[in-house]
Amino acid sequence: MTDASPSPYKDLTEQHEVEALMSPDGGPAVIDFWSESCGPCLAMADDFTAVAGQFDPAEVQFVKINTGRHGNLAAPFQVMAVPTILFVLNGEILDSMVGRPTARKLGERAEWLVAKSQRKGLFRRLLGR
Repeated sequence: MTDASPSPYKDLTEQHEVEALMSPDGGPAVIDFWSESCGPCLAMADDFTAVAGQFDPAEVQFVKINTGRHGNLAAPFQVMAVPTILFVLNGEILDSMVGRPTARKLGERAEWLVAKSQRKGLFRRLLGR
């Protein structure tokens, strides 16, 4: 029997997908730049999936970009090593991690990003912007 449950993250393979994610309306996102030939990337894959599964995609998007297959999508970010994880809010890179983080660290940074996005929205509402 096959598990038909949807993936908690999305693989980005097209430039227009990255452009939408990095737009001023892109919202919060955790981007994992990885490669099939990277041991730490493969070792982190289950943790990334597990952490992504703990968040509502409406709150924060988790996405992966395979740099081996789609290096053109990673080039604008000047990714020099994999895994590289970016924490993005409305097209602005707020934080990054290079190397394999623990699931706990990844989850904490994702929580931080969600809090930042909600706080920013609150200020916008309070200030009428």
